[in-house]
Amino acid sequence: MKISINDQILEADEGESILNIARANGIYIPALCYLSGCSPTLACRLCMVEANGKVVYSCNAKAKEDMQIYTNTPEIAAERNAIMQTYCVNHPIQCGVCDKSGECELQNLTTRLKVNEQKFAIADTHKPHKKWGLINYDPALCIVCERCVTVCKDRIGESALKTVPRGVEVPKELKESMPKDAYAVFSKMQKSLIGPSVGESLDCSFCGECISVCPTGALISSHFQYSTNIWELNPIPAANPHQSDCELIYYDVKEKSTSDRSKQIYRISNDFTFGEVSGAARFGYDFHN
Repeated sequence: MKISINDQILEADEGESILNIARANGIYIPALCYLSGCSPTLACRLCMVEANGKVVYSCNAKAKEDMQIYTNTPEIAAERNAIMQTYCVNHPIQCGVCDKSGECELQNLTTRLKVNEQKFAIADTHKPHKKWGLINYDPALCIVCERCVTVCKDRIGESALKTVPRGVEVPKELKESMPKDAYAVFSKMQKSLIGPSVGESLDCSFCGECISVCPTGALISSHFQYSTNIWELNPIPAANPHQSDCELIYYDVKEKSTSDRSKQIYRISNDFTFGEVSGAARFGYDFHN
């Protein structure tokens, strides 16, 4: 069938989501929560578009014959800007030392969507760090996008993570001052955090794919945390030596110090858009030491 996105005529399959059609044709629609190949959660709502005069969420909305879609009307741009403002409320200002700074999607979208003011505020609450073995979780940096939950469930098949209640109530007066979708996103983020599906410790195979898909520094490898700045690393592409699928990985390296110029591997990373890697590749690269 044929649909129109921003007045561009495109071919699409029946039942395909608007967001995936746009991505396949190089049309940018912002989305913090949706991963291709995973079920939509509508957690961020940034992927909203106007379809036949009605606002829908493109990760979940299915394309229909002759549908007319616009991805960035002034009304949608204003709503997205408000959503990004809510993500920045009480978000720690620690970009200089954050392990995700330089490849942080929150940084990127805050800039891209032109967030240059903050209209909303709420009292902060203490959110203690969690140590789950090979993985550390900083709930203060978490935007509850649920990527970690969906990648674990839909791609890895383990369902080791879930959203858990934080116990914070959003003042009702904010509902009157916030746009509808921004309030829904903000309310969910304030009320929830990420936690193990069972008990207090993480029971999984520790593939670390949740680390890879996390858009902020909330989930990070315990051995990599605070070891270097990402922008100092040089990614060297390679084939995964631990699995027969030869999945693409990157050895992220830099010199050890100003006095020792020999190269050291600081972490293994992967392009989560195209495929997953095993825990052996992500955490076992330094086994010889």
